[in-house]
Amino acid sequence: MLKIATIMSALFCSGALAFSSEPRQLVHKTFHLRPEVVGSSRLVHGVSSRVTNTALRSTIEPVLAPITTSNLAVSIDKPLLTPIEYGYRSSSPTNIWRSFLAVLLSDVFKTAIVAFLIAAGVTLLSKCLAGGAAATGGGSNIFNNIATKLKKFAAVITKSTRAKPVDRPVPMPFEGDGGWGKCTLRSKKKVGTSPFMVYEFALPKPEYNIPLALGQQLDFCCLSSDDDICTGSFYPFEVGNDSDSIQRGVVKIVVPECDSVEKNAAQVGMGNSKFIEVLKDELRIGDEIAIKPGKSFLQYNGKHVPVTDMVCVASGLGIVPIVDQVKSISPKGSSSVKTTSVVWINENRSDFDLAMDELEKEYMKYSTKLAVSCIMDDLKKPLDKNREVEEAVPYFNAGTMAVVSGPKRFAETAKAYLNRKGYPDNCICILP
Repeated sequence: MLKIATIMSALFCSGALAFSSEPRQLVHKTFHLRPEVVGSSRLVHGVSSRVTNTALRSTIEPVLAPITTSNLAVSIDKPLLTPIEYGYRSSSPTNIWRSFLAVLLSDVFKTAIVAFLIAAGVTLLSKCLAGGAAATGGGSNIFNNIATKLKKFAAVITKSTRAKPVDRPVPMPFEGDGGWGKCTLRSKKKVGTSPFMVYEFALPKPEYNIPLALGQQLDFCCLSSDDDICTGSFYPFEVGNDSDSIQRGVVKIVVPECDSVEKNAAQVGMGNSKFIEVLKDELRIGDEIAIKPGKSFLQYNGKHVPVTDMVCVASGLGIVPIVDQVKSISPKGSSSVKTTSVVWINENRSDFDLAMDELEKEYMKYSTKLAVSCIMDDLKKPLDKNREVEEAVPYFNAGTMAVVSGPKRFAETAKAYLNRKGYPDNCICILP
């Protein structure tokens, strides 16, 4: 607790993989959960263009139709009513009888009648049984048991009709200096055969959650053994959670665990790399560190709105915010996005263990609007020299937003590649 206070005061003051058999320089491996999805994007635009031309022709042809007289009842001091609504307002015996029948046939009326009959029956039966038992002088225990069971049955029916309270998560308050809170290191777990480690932190209360926007990071802070302040910013790791569920009581992050600080820095930056070293070598289960919501980087500055197509190009840990984005925008009615293409490029087969199963699961649910391509290649090689990348990344169309996520050098290469495919800078978002 002393270390947490020191930190806060210091901050306040200062489908399955498919691998090709023909090698080039390295073995190129590609995975298409939906074959030829990139072509379907052009097909969608082609269909929409034909519909637009048809609509245009229909608007050019003059159509003159007589305007019929409205049969609506209109008055100055009453709202405008449709003919059906106005008919129900009339006081004719036929309409009154129809309204009465509607009440009798409604579910609410039936439920009320059944509840009344059950209550009356239980009351009358208990009185009759009590009177019969008093008259005969015996068997009172049997009658009392029957009456008790009937009353319990009526109570169960009554409880089932009551609304059950909804168990909602509670946003975690951040009331420390500089808007910091605290969490406790709960567990660490390696991800398959990949060089990544998942760290899980427990929040102060099990009902707490940290609501974040898409593309928003979590900031962490702790003291090293030399009393140096180490900070790190990471995207929450939501792999394994249902898209419609909210994670409560814990937060997870995934970090690289290479054999040197320089290799970690190449993926997440030098500042994050130092924090990872402290997290790996010095923090123990049960230790507390500071936490707060970080910056949000997902922004669209293009002129064409709404966004109807998303193209995500990621490498390494860059797939973490992309998975969260796919799970949020894919459900029907959740966004204006109609198609999403995910291109995930790695140099090693084991790197795909991080989110391959999650991407496949999302594709199985939204196969008509989601395309996923996992490509294994040398990241130093130009992207336009890879045939699989060329097929998976469509050319720019109005309403398309591109998201690049991964190491800094990869992000620069991917952005230049998208520019050559016609994507303007204001339609490309780079997630650090």
